[in-house]
Amino acid sequence: MGLFKHRKHPRLKNKSLYTIPGMVVHLIISTREREPYFSDPEIAQSFINIMKQVSVEKGNRIYAYCVMPDHVHILVDVSDKCGVIDFAKIIKGRFAGSSRRVGFHTSPLQRSFYDHILRKDEDVMAVAKYIVANPVRAGIADEVGKYPFAGSLVYDL
Repeated sequence: MGLFKHRKHPRLKNKSLYTIPGMVVHLIISTREREPYFSDPEIAQSFINIMKQVSVEKGNRIYAYCVMPDHVHILVDVSDKCGVIDFAKIIKGRFAGSSRRVGFHTSPLQRSFYDHILRKDEDVMAVAKYIVANPVRAGIADEVGKYPFAGSLVYDL
C-alpha cells in the first residue's frame, strides 16, 4: 500500500455512452479550489461566450447553463460531431487560454469535472429549470430569469 490514495476516476468505464447522439448530460465544472472567479461578470460572460461558440461549432444543444461564482452547470447533449467529454475539454481548454491572456497563470478551472447522464425517465425540461433556478436557491438572485449568467439555448425558461 502506497502513501497516496488512488482517486476514483470520475467518468463511467463505458466511454461510448458519452458519444451517443442525443444523450443528455448534466456537467458541473468547478473553479480551482472553489475560488469565486466567476463573481467577476467579465470572466463569467467570457465563459458563456466560449460555451456558446463551441455549441454552435460542434452542434451540441445547451438545454440550460448557469455560471455560479465557483462552478458552472451545463445541461448539454451529444451531437454527431462532438461527445460530451470532448465538449467539456474544448470549453475548458479555450477558457484556460483566454484566462491566461487576461493575467491568470493557470486555468481558473479544476482539472476534472462532474457529469450525470440523464436517464430515460428524467425530464430534460425539469432538470433545465432546476439548473437555472440555482442562483435563487443560493440567494444571489431574487427570481428565476433575473440572473444574467443563467439560461438556455433551447428553451424559453
